[in-house]
Amino acid sequence: MQNKNLKLLILALVLVAAFVMAPAASASSITTLTQGAYTAALTVGTGTATLTLSGPTSGFFVNQIGINLGGSTIAVTSGSASSGTWIFQNGNNSVNCGGTGNWGCAIDTTAGQAGNTLSLTWNFTGTPAGPPFSVQFAVCSTSAPCAPGSSNFITNFSQSGSPSTTVPEPGTLGLLGTGLIGLVGLVRRRFLS
Repeated sequence: MQNKNLKLLILALVLVAAFVMAPAASASSITTLTQGAYTAALTVGTGTATLTLSGPTSGFFVNQIGINLGGSTIAVTSGSASSGTWIFQNGNNSVNCGGTGNWGCAIDTTAGQAGNTLSLTWNFTGTPAGPPFSVQFAVCSTSAPCAPGSSNFITNFSQSGSPSTTVPEPGTLGLLGTGLIGLVGLVRRRFLS
């Protein structure tokens, strides 16, 4: 019985150590940009970049979006969207899409998509040179047309920023340390008895 308890305690110690040493989820890849009532959350991974837009539930439409991941080695290969039909390609900015610029562009082929909760994912080759990362798109009050100068144009969303990093709270680390010390004490007590 004592041998079984010792094995369970050692297993618990190994699991806790593995949990502590495992790399945390890469929250540092998420950049949240805000301008007025509009928010763009850009998640950059290896070979993919996903942009999710938030804003008013009505009167928020977009049809051409650009992201800049830095550097000149990014080449967009494809993409997907939560709604609408989009063309994914490189460009020089959100307005000048096409060619081999260092921006990833998404162009809506329909009249314009509702922006709130719209999510776009670019697939690319190359390594981002950022942060900072940039996001640009025009905001319109109705679906078509959606471009600067049109009667329904509201604003250009144009923001750059660096990922937010998560720092463990001192209280959390203290609690984890206390638990580890308690487990070590239990194992030592088992060995001595």
